[in-house]
Amino acid sequence: MIEPLFKPEQLGRKDASGQIAKQLRSAIANGVWKPGEQLPTEQELADTFEVARSTAREGLKLLSATGLVISSRGTNGGNFVAVPDADMIAEQLSDSIRLWFHSGNVSLLEVDEARWVLEMHCVDLAARRRTEEDLAAIKNAVELSRDSAMTIADWLDLDLEFHTAISKAAKNQILELAMMSIHLSRPATNTVFADLLDRQQITAQHQAIFEAIAEGNPEKAKDSFQLHIDGLEDARRRALKELSASDVPVATLPAIRSSVADDRGGPRGRRN
Repeated sequence: MIEPLFKPEQLGRKDASGQIAKQLRSAIANGVWKPGEQLPTEQELADTFEVARSTAREGLKLLSATGLVISSRGTNGGNFVAVPDADMIAEQLSDSIRLWFHSGNVSLLEVDEARWVLEMHCVDLAARRRTEEDLAAIKNAVELSRDSAMTIADWLDLDLEFHTAISKAAKNQILELAMMSIHLSRPATNTVFADLLDRQQITAQHQAIFEAIAEGNPEKAKDSFQLHIDGLEDARRRALKELSASDVPVATLPAIRSSVADDRGGPRGRRN
């Protein structure tokens, strides 16, 4: 039986299977079917939408490809709403965000503002919720960044590791996913002022943020982060000179290392 809360809309003439998948996806997102619950059978969907069973089957396959639905065979088989997986959500969001940055008109200023708002909350929560494992990850990125012989690309990878570790230490999955969108833009936005960065100064600022988080002092952590952001903003102003950050689209900036971010927003593993 079709769930009575589900109100199917009339299908258009083209791409019936895609329209079915879209309607089912919307219904799942609205809680008509919850994680673990079984969806209607192919025949029930075919009858509901007045299409061939093969069209309904294709619609379910499209849903399955997105990770929203899993299929099983046998007596108790069928199509079931998948339990959300954070890694899969992050991977899909990552692909969409990358495409958006490359093709859209998001400005450098928008990235800067969003980063300040989100990460200010992350450092606050990290100081309150961090574990010993979190502290080890944050400290590791700081210590490795002291190597003055590494390339700017490797050093910026470590910068991302540092800020990603703070996002994870905040213990808020929504904030972590939101910060991922910021981290995905940074290989490009870093090109604006990479040559003007004082690595020793940045590392000292990171050390101060780490120490405040380790002490469990949210106010000190936020103050240390603000000093870090102020320094970066000064370097960006000097780099842009006559330009405004609001006039610089992220899509026009070449990434220092295009593969710098993985599907969770952090650098690809390469060191311990």
